[in-house]
Amino acid sequence: MSASPKEDLHTQGRHSIAVVSRRTGISQLVLRAWERRYHAVVPSRTETGRRLYSDHDLEKLSLLQMLTNADHRIGDIANLSVEELRGLVAESGAQTVAAASRSTDGVRDPAGLLKEALAAVQNFDDRGLAAVLDRALLNLSKPLLRREFLTPLLEGIGERWSDGRLRISHEHMATAIVGAFLTALNARYQVLPGAPLVAVATPSGQLHELGALLASSHAFEAGWDVLYLGPSLPAEDIVTAARARGVRAIMLSIVFPTGDPGVAAQLRELRKLAGPDLPIIVGGQAVPSYRGTLVEIGALMVGEAEELSGILASI
Repeated sequence: MSASPKEDLHTQGRHSIAVVSRRTGISQLVLRAWERRYHAVVPSRTETGRRLYSDHDLEKLSLLQMLTNADHRIGDIANLSVEELRGLVAESGAQTVAAASRSTDGVRDPAGLLKEALAAVQNFDDRGLAAVLDRALLNLSKPLLRREFLTPLLEGIGERWSDGRLRISHEHMATAIVGAFLTALNARYQVLPGAPLVAVATPSGQLHELGALLASSHAFEAGWDVLYLGPSLPAEDIVTAARARGVRAIMLSIVFPTGDPGVAAQLRELRKLAGPDLPIIVGGQAVPSYRGTLVEIGALMVGEAEELSGILASI
């Protein structure tokens, strides 16, 4: 039996990704990540490859945005039906409505702040970028700041650098400003007495440390204390520091380069020196290119930043 005209309209792809991003408050980078990693929706495509979203997609994404703003994990809810999502929203009640309002209210819109930040990077506007970061800190909750603004910002800078839209000088300027912001943000966390300690670094050859700083923020929010060791450290130095402080885990960020035999050798050396029982957590965009080595050393791999809380809780 053919669908009714109303049903055809509801399921027909007719909204661009820009329209969906504006109406839901979800950045385009996050939308693509939800599609790629979780298959939250599957938009149709034009002949030129442009995404087109249906009314049904738009409603589902709006519900997912409400629920993630109310601290539901996207990995837990992405494949629920619209009816199930409506039920969760009803159960969440006022908390969800309030969170959704925060995310779409003027300066509290992460997508708008993200657009401003990326424009500041493109224009070498260091003061403008710092000002956007400060406004984001003032107007977004820390989970929303990390999930909907900082993570997409780092991904956006990385994508633009890799495809040539940004020069190395753009990336270095952004790294200096965002790195200082994250360092100051991490210094504000209150650590409870007796909190477990995790050492955070990047291995030798991995010079990009923003992912490590962001992972540190996530660890603080999860109730851990952080021994931050910085970028491009040899395995021996990481383990020496970890043993001196009695850490419960080592966490590494690996972003670029991908598939480097030297980095793979450092990962194996880290496991050898740390012993078989100390958990090694590894995240970052380059993780897939080192998957074989990471499986070999028994590392805990973080595919999505929001998975980190569950991994830390399991240790």
